[in-house]
Amino acid sequence: MEPFTSKIRVRELYERMGLGYLELYLRESITGYLTLIEGVRLRGVRVIDIGCGLGIGAGLLSGIVEQYTCVDVACGLLKYPAGLPNVDVMCSDGAMLPIRSSSFNIAILLNTVNADLDGLELLGEAKRVSSVVLAKSPRDIDNELIATLLQVANTLKH
Repeated sequence: MEPFTSKIRVRELYERMGLGYLELYLRESITGYLTLIEGVRLRGVRVIDIGCGLGIGAGLLSGIVEQYTCVDVACGLLKYPAGLPNVDVMCSDGAMLPIRSSSFNIAILLNTVNADLDGLELLGEAKRVSSVVLAKSPRDIDNELIATLLQVANTLKH
């Protein structure tokens, strides 16, 4: 299946699922975000969450960071994080971000990278718009791609 067709199907699935996503993945998502940010200084930084979904990361972190930007292709889901403090939302394909280079300190990609589709492009865009990329996937093949592309030391870690 082509990446464009796959993205349309994913967008439609998440739009239909809406808040039902929380019933299935809330605990896993919270654990994922907390694992990604462990040891990372967040106060005063600008974060972009590519593939943010319902904005669980924004709910956890928007009160700590200077600015939190949620990006997702499923536009309907962005209504949830849009009301949070210090949060901007953008309906966009994370593989083609309409954002200037180096606009953020940290990019988060939780369960977004798919090595079989556009994982390379997603990670490339994340690296382009941020200084540090924090990414994690439930699939080993995706995590191998992440590890290969993100070998640069994370300078925000303690």
